[in-house]
Formats: sequence, C-alpha cells, structure tokens
Amino acid sequence: MAPDRRSDSFTAGQTIPRTALVIGGGIAGCAAAYALAKHGIAVTLIDRAPQLASAASGNPRGILHARFGAGDNPLHHFVREAYVHALGLLDKVLPVDGVMRAECGLLQLACNAVEQKRIARLAEQEWPEHLLQFVDAAQASRLAGVEMSYGGLWFPTGGWVVPPALCAALVRDARISQRLGHGVETLEKAVSGWCVGGRDAQDRAWSDEAEVVLVCCAHSAKKLAPFTHFPLIPVRGQITEVLETVSSKALRAVVCGDGYCAPAVGGVHVTGATHAFEDISTEVRAADHAENLMKLAEYAPVLRQALGAEDVAALNGRASIRCSAPGSMPLVGEVQSGLYCSLAHGTRGLLTAGIAGEVLAAQICGQLPPLPATILAALNPLRRVHFPLGAQSAPYQNVPLQRERNNG
Repeated sequence: MAPDRRSDSFTAGQTIPRTALVIGGGIAGCAAAYALAKHGIAVTLIDRAPQLASAASGNPRGILHARFGAGDNPLHHFVREAYVHALGLLDKVLPVDGVMRAECGLLQLACNAVEQKRIARLAEQEWPEHLLQFVDAAQASRLAGVEMSYGGLWFPTGGWVVPPALCAALVRDARISQRLGHGVETLEKAVSGWCVGGRDAQDRAWSDEAEVVLVCCAHSAKKLAPFTHFPLIPVRGQITEVLETVSSKALRAVVCGDGYCAPAVGGVHVTGATHAFEDISTEVRAADHAENLMKLAEYAPVLRQALGAEDVAALNGRASIRCSAPGSMPLVGEVQSGLYCSLAHGTRGLLTAGIAGEVLAAQICGQLPPLPATILAALNPLRRVHFPLGAQSAPYQNVPLQRERNNG
C-alpha cells in the first residue's frame, strides 16, 4: 500500500499567497525560499548578517552524511527520504564540479559496538546498490585510498558540498530578493498577513509585510514571541582544518566514524566536528582540535598517522552554533495562520532543509505534501511544543522584543 501523504494542512483549491518573508539566510531559509519561488511566490529573504550562510551554514565544507537506522520509526524514514531528496536537489542547483561539490563517496565505519550493531541490523534488509553497499575492511581501504581498520557502509553518491555556495545557488531566482544586514526584532500579526521589523546594520529602523512568514533562523527564533516556548537547543560544533601530507593525499572518499574526515581540497583536509550542548561560543579552541584528531585516530588510525604530528594550537578551524530539538526531528510546519517554521535541523541541515522547504511550500499552497502523514505529524511543531495555558492561541500582535541581532 502506498504511504498516505495527506495531511491536515492539505486543502484542494487553496489560494496561493503572492508574497512571503523568510527569516534566516542559512540552508533552511534558502531552501524554503527556493521552494516558495518555484510556486511563483515573491519571497524576501531576511538575515541580520551582511551575507548568506554566516552562521552554522558557513563551514567551508559540509558532509552529506545520512546515518540510516534500521528501526521502523518516523525519524529513520525521514532521514532516508531527506537524503534521496537532497541528492536530487543538489543535482539541480549545484552539480558536481569537484570545487563546490564532490560525489567522492562516503564510508561509515563499524568502528565501535554501537555502529557494528546498527550496520548489522541494516544488513538484514535489502538496499539498492546505488544508495548503499556493505563493505569489509579491505574493500573500505580500496574505496578510501587509505588503509581502513574497519568495514561498514559505502554510500557511492555521498560526498561533500560548500554550504555557502549551496545557499547562493538556492536563491539565484528573480522571485527572491534579499534584505541582508537586517536584524529582526519584532514579529506581529497584521491585517493582511504578518509584519516583521527591526534595525539594519546602520541602526536604522525597518519593517516589511507579507501574506506569510517563514521563520528559519535556528535558535534565534526563541527571541520572537511566537517561538519563546519552542524547545530549541544550541549545540556548538567545531571543525578542524589540517594540511595534507604526501600520505594523506591518497584519501579520496569521506571517512566517518565518531566524526569525519574529508579528502583534501586545495591542500587542506576538513575533520570534525565536536558536539557541545548549551555552548554558544564561536571561539576556536585548541582543545576541540585535539578532540577531533583523537576521534579520527580511533576510527581511522592509519589516516590519522598519515596526517603527521600536529600542533593543535596552530591549526585553523571554525566553530558555529547549530540548533537541535528533543527527539532529533526538525520542527517544520504551521505555527499560526500564515506563520510557519523550519527549525532545529541540527547536524543534518544539508540533508533535511531541502525537503523541509518542500513540506512548507506544499502546506502554504494547499498541495499534496512530499512526505507521508506519519512523518509530517512527527515534524509538526504544534505537536511537540508545550505552550503555557492560553499561549498557543494568543494573537501575537504588537509584541515588541528587545533588540536582537542574532537572527540567521
């Protein structure tokens, strides 16, 4: 039986809005803007930073890492659907060129008891070879180009992308205009939709209105009144850049264990990333570089040795704040009439933001959604946010907020 893709938000013949505001210039916001523009909606993309992908979407490279689970639950089904959708979206907007995107393949190594059990359970099911393959240590070594101590899963279409380039490609549409350097401080219900306002980079007041508003600004959404009670958790992640060596230059696939290491581009490998809850510092720390390299030594010891001795205090890297929510599912859907969100994509934003944008576009335009009803229910923010008595239906009108310039 085909999965039921109907949802409570599906309304045949629903009028498509003409205008939309999207708050947040990272992957989630750009993907939402892209999906709406395809339906002919005029979109204004707003971010407090002077350029797109300034926060968690700003890493020099991002890994297409889909950690499949064998269980029959909405999260596992969602990750699978999101991965397939992400590959198709990337082929449309950011084709493989070896510079902004590489389809070099990705190994997930059975490097500990938890991964061995997960991969063994996956092996009990049938999988298309173009999606994933099961490999032993010798096969993994040949695929990676460097000796691997473990076998695991091989994703032939996996690889890496440059997230800022993906963001730029998604909004390369005449129907999408950008208001960068504009911090959002207020979000209010208006007669014909919603109104947002704030201060720009020159401290000048500004405001804009549209029929619908999509909030895609990660943890900063909690500064906006309708999202105060959303369970958004900041998670700090730091990547480490390591210069390639004669030996490490042989690496030709992304290798993943409790972390990842990507092949060198421009003479630099990227490895990471740390995972620290409730830490909002973006300072690059030598201790986190050491942690990334220590983990690499555990799941790929020969590769770690190939990189040679490193002075962690001298390494370059980048730290950013991702946004997560309990249960690891993003929060995607309608919050109030005309107000929607795509939040808490965590470490999976490159995989999940695209299909989340399509979910929102389908809800806004009254079309059949791209996911089964069971997954839509798990994404639905109103089913997972615990509002104080009376708060959910409160008309968030004329509720100014203290100046906040961290939306993005």
